[in-house]
Amino acid sequence: MFYGLITDENNANVTKMLFEAMHEMALSQGDAIEHPVSLSLFLLGMGVDDPTVEDKLVKKAVEMYFSSEDPMKLTTEDFQKEFAKISPLITDRGSIKYILRWIGLYNFPKIYPVAISII
Repeated sequence: MFYGLITDENNANVTKMLFEAMHEMALSQGDAIEHPVSLSLFLLGMGVDDPTVEDKLVKKAVEMYFSSEDPMKLTTEDFQKEFAKISPLITDRGSIKYILRWIGLYNFPKIYPVAISII
């Protein structure tokens, strides 16, 4: 039984249930590539369990934006190549699009037009 306490015995089950609850809440908020709700939850769902990955992705996107002569010419493949160095689990175009939209909406608004243009 749970009784509000996380123990060694119930940790895996409680964690799974909490993930499912958060996923349900994100879905109720319209979570999608076009409307990203939680990057942390999205990454966790992909199997990324390193809590530093989110910050590294934001930092890399900002770095790419400022190092590009014309950020609007950046492609999904450009981000895919760099993000894969941060986590090999980030490989598909949909993931890149979700990540960039989330970064543009919640961390670095200048990247949002780039995120829209690559979609």
